Amino acid sequence: RYSEYRNGAYIPPAWKESELKELARVALARKGRVKMAMEHAWNGYRTFAWGTDELLPLTNVGQDNWGGIGATLVDSLSTLWLLGMKDEFWEARDWVKDNLDFSKVGTISVFETTIRNLGGLLSAYDLSHDAVFLEKADDLGKRLMKAFGTPHGVPFGETELFDDGQSYNTGWHSNTAILSEIGSLQVEFRYLARVTGKSEYATIAMRALDEVLKLQTDSGLFPTFIHNTKQTLSFGNSAISIGAMGDSFY
Repeated sequence: RYSEYRNGAYIPPAWKESELKELARVALARKGRVKMAMEHAWNGYRTFAWGTDELLPLTNVGQDNWGGIGATLVDSLSTLWLLGMKDEFWEARDWVKDNLDFSKVGTISVFETTIRNLGGLLSAYDLSHDAVFLEKADDLGKRLMKAFGTPHGVPFGETELFDDGQSYNTGWHSNTAILSEIGSLQVEFRYLARVTGKSEYATIAMRALDEVLKLQTDSGLFPTFIHNTKQTLSFGNSAISIGAMGDSFY
């Protein structure tokens, strides 16, 4: 079934001019509503949870559930910029400059912190060229690198960001790494290498992916768990997922 998709022969039909005009009309109508939704969400966060990781919207209370490193604020920087909310962007930038400090932060998720905080800082730098974001991203990247200290460089799931902090796998999969996490970190670390000129960021992230890809499978699909604490890298289960725990690897 669906051989045309497998061999790349499928060519989607061209849009009609009338269809393109209708799509443009709908997109334009939605544009303002999207910005209004962001303004509503941001104002709630700014009023009730400024500088915390997330807002609990029913109780209007801020919560530090991701290490206390302003996860919502940092993750939202590029959205603020793209929606033209520049006053809000620069106010958030000042918070990053004056308050974002990774040196006293304990255990965090390597995956979540990479895609939200490191990715948020790097995208803000790419859009604004403000050196504050690059400084913070470089500091965070250095602290995350200790997570790759396994026999084959396939990272632990958690690390302590403070100086001399330890790294380990998350409790419920203490001997294995998760496939989607292994194969997601390259985007941020390779870009960090590019903008800092420090090739070690790219090298360490790509090694993790390269080592996993050596574990060939008949189908080309990989199980969701990889043993990363033993001298020999191996699969930790047989479950395949293109959803949770596998998605962003592919």
